[in-house]
Amino acid sequence: MDNDAKKGLVLIALAVVMFPVMMDMMQQHDDTVREHERECDMEYRLMVLDTIESPDPVLCEELEDEMSVRVSYFIGSLGLFVLFGIGGLVLVLPYGNNDPKQPPLGGELR
Repeated sequence: MDNDAKKGLVLIALAVVMFPVMMDMMQQHDDTVREHERECDMEYRLMVLDTIESPDPVLCEELEDEMSVRVSYFIGSLGLFVLFGIGGLVLVLPYGNNDPKQPPLGGELR
C-alpha cells in the first residue's frame, strides 16, 4: 500500500470519528436554542408555559452568546468532517493516466 493510500485511510478514519462529534455539537446547539426560546421568547412563554413574566435580559444575553459559540463549534466540526472525508477519498481513490481501459488518443478505434 502506497503512502497516499495510508494517509487517505487515516483521514477517512478521522472523518468517521468526527461524525459523532459533529452530531453532538449540533445537539448542544439545538439544546441551547430551545433553552433560549423557553427563557426569552415571549410568545413561547405565553402560549406554552402560560406565563406573562418578562424574561431576564442578562440570562437572554448569556444564552445568545452561548448560541453563537455553539453554532461556531458545530460549523467547525462540520468543516473538519467534510475536509477529512473528501481529503481521504481523494487520496484513496485511483487517479492518473495509468488506466488500461482508456480509449486510444484521437478517437482511433482498432
